[in-house]
Amino acid sequence: MLHGHGDDAYLYKHAIKANFSTNIWYGGKSENLNTFIKDNLDKIYAYPEAAAESLNDLIALDQNVSSDQVLTCNGATEAFYLIAQAYHSKTSIIITPTFAEYEDACMVNKHQLNFINWSNLQSTTLFAEGLVWLCNPNNPDGRVVEKTFLETLLKNNPKSTFVIDEAYIDFTDAISSAIDLIDKYPNLILVKSLTKNFSIPGLRLGYLISNKVMVQNIRFFKPPWTVNSIAIEVGKYILQRKQSFLPPVKQYKSDRKEFAEKLAQIPALKIWPSETSYFLIELEKSSASELKNYLISEFGLLIRDASNFRGLNEKFIRVATLTKEKNQLLIDALTQWSKLN
Repeated sequence: MLHGHGDDAYLYKHAIKANFSTNIWYGGKSENLNTFIKDNLDKIYAYPEAAAESLNDLIALDQNVSSDQVLTCNGATEAFYLIAQAYHSKTSIIITPTFAEYEDACMVNKHQLNFINWSNLQSTTLFAEGLVWLCNPNNPDGRVVEKTFLETLLKNNPKSTFVIDEAYIDFTDAISSAIDLIDKYPNLILVKSLTKNFSIPGLRLGYLISNKVMVQNIRFFKPPWTVNSIAIEVGKYILQRKQSFLPPVKQYKSDRKEFAEKLAQIPALKIWPSETSYFLIELEKSSASELKNYLISEFGLLIRDASNFRGLNEKFIRVATLTKEKNQLLIDALTQWSKLN
């Protein structure tokens, strides 16, 4: 059930000069990693580890938890589906607008769905039993929830299980991971990505962390071999050199600030605040789909039509910060578009 995602460049015949639709760290491509992958291609001729055990152990070491608190997955999305499956036919509350796959995973597994807009979420909000899905930092708007806020929610809702998606935690310095709350609150599941921050989305790597009992219950539903041999080796390679692969957050956010300020000078654009490298833009004229088609056909620039995020409408796009040169391409194109509208 694909409700639509960013980076749909494969759908277009036009050459893409700059892809603002995907919120992946743009500077993470590594020639050393390319060489490493080539040197390990022979691993495809044997079955991978059934549960990515060696990578699982390394993730546990990196996050300072035990191996049986970690479940390595084929991207964070597999983790969402496994969690929803473990809670089949239960109730889920999703804080919106947010990543569509939470809703998809819940619908497939026959959850009773309820939605709360981010603007209505308070630290004192009380939930019924079931799952609460919260993206922190949030996709698509880059807003964050402080750890004290989250801890109050966990404390006040012991019968609710909170699925906190930290896929973009390395894209902000406004908050830190809630990993230190794992052993304190049995109603917490953290989901993390190894693809967005390390720029390897095509390899599909992610994991979840929780208490041992929770992880064991979710692991029951996981098929073997969902993480392939190359992905396992790449995951280990990157984690052993983690600091050299992570995005430079302060510079990244500084570039985003400059990018957003220049875009804000263009008439008919409202820039939404963000604590990450990506942000929402609300259009006063035209629609997201019209603008997306215009930018592709006239300039070879791809943006994210954000109208299909629950809680948003046809006036919203999302863009990610790229290099200053590529950012300028979008600034120039939107300036020209604004003059035509």
